[in-house]
Parts: sequence; C-alpha cells; structure tokens
Amino acid sequence: MAELAVAGKLIKLGYTVSWPLNEDSYDLIAERAGKLSRLQVKSATLKPKRGSYLCCLCHGRGKILRYTSKHCDFIVMYAPYRADFPDVFEDGYYVVPVSVGGKHRSSTLFPPGKGKGNIKVCKWEEYRNGWERLQE
Repeated sequence: MAELAVAGKLIKLGYTVSWPLNEDSYDLIAERAGKLSRLQVKSATLKPKRGSYLCCLCHGRGKILRYTSKHCDFIVMYAPYRADFPDVFEDGYYVVPVSVGGKHRSSTLFPPGKGKGNIKVCKWEEYRNGWERLQE
C-alpha cells in the first residue's frame, strides 16, 4: 500500500515512476527532467496508545542492516494519517536522504500539532513533502 501511495503522489507531481523487476534494495525509481532517484519506501504503523506512528528504517532478517547510498538515494516514509485522524486531511510523506535516514533504526512520526507532551512537532517535519530533494 505504501509503495502505491508514494507512486501515486509522485505521478501527481509530474514524475515518471518505475518499479525494479529484480531483487534490488530499492522499491521505486522516480524520474523527472532526466534526474533519477532510487527510493526505498517504508510504511509507518500506528501505535494507538502513543497516538504516533513507528517506522522501521532498517532491513534484513536476523541481522539488522541500515540503508546506505549503496542501497538507495532516499528513504520515503509513508504514514496514512487520513485513515486514523479524522481532522487530518493529508497523509504523511517524508522524503529523507539516505545519508540522514540510514543513520537511524526507526522513526516516530505524527501529524503536525498531534504530538504528546511538550513535543508538538515531529523531528522529521523538515522532510515532510520534501519532494524537491529528488531534483537536487
């Protein structure tokens, strides 16, 4: 579902989207104006008690591995906010360079203003809807 949501968003933004046909370490290829980006798409899962989403930023079975530039160019975290928050009208798409996202094992996401306690803004907020990074 996350891959399709990200692909749909990219197409609306004017990108050509392709899926690798073999077992690559990325899920999608986004292309616009001759610039290709390899995207690893990660879906976030709602943790109802916390009211936030948890997104794993690693891969592998048994041995947990972190993503590097060898695997992909960007990690795109997808959180289906609209499905779980009736007053939020846009899902969360976080476009994170692998050089940043690959340093973390997991991530906590929540819609703007929906955090708990003193934390009202997600630490990944600067990457939300950061599609322009794909063209850098």
